[in-house]
Amino acid sequence: MKKISTKLCAICILCALCVACEMKWDKNGDLDGMWQLTEWRNTTNGTVEKTKADGLFFSVQQDMIRINKQSDEGYYLSLFTKRNDSLIIQSPVYWPKDSLCNISALAPFGVPGHGRFHIDMLTSENMVLSSDTAIISFRKY
Repeated sequence: MKKISTKLCAICILCALCVACEMKWDKNGDLDGMWQLTEWRNTTNGTVEKTKADGLFFSVQQDMIRINKQSDEGYYLSLFTKRNDSLIIQSPVYWPKDSLCNISALAPFGVPGHGRFHIDMLTSENMVLSSDTAIISFRKY
């Protein structure tokens, strides 16, 4: 009887841990995960500024977003807020130097100076963000 209750207790603890981990990961719904930029279009003149070949990535989990270029060793780690149809990026830190930087440092990744995007589309596979100067499309991988 003691062996059965010990096994049952262990199973309950494992189930509780699995549920707790799942809830943490899925905080942001479809936004959570790794995103690859597929197209960055300038809204002023309609030209394509960057494509998938440029290797730009956004990775989202919890309240953090990691922004990097595939060819670079460093990356930016920022806090973000998601409200209804807006994504607001703030307080970027550049790693490996661990230094706080201005939001304008993220301009080469399509992030506007105020850090606010409108979420035009967000599914489990695709995301389109827009600002006053750009429309950037991503695919989840």
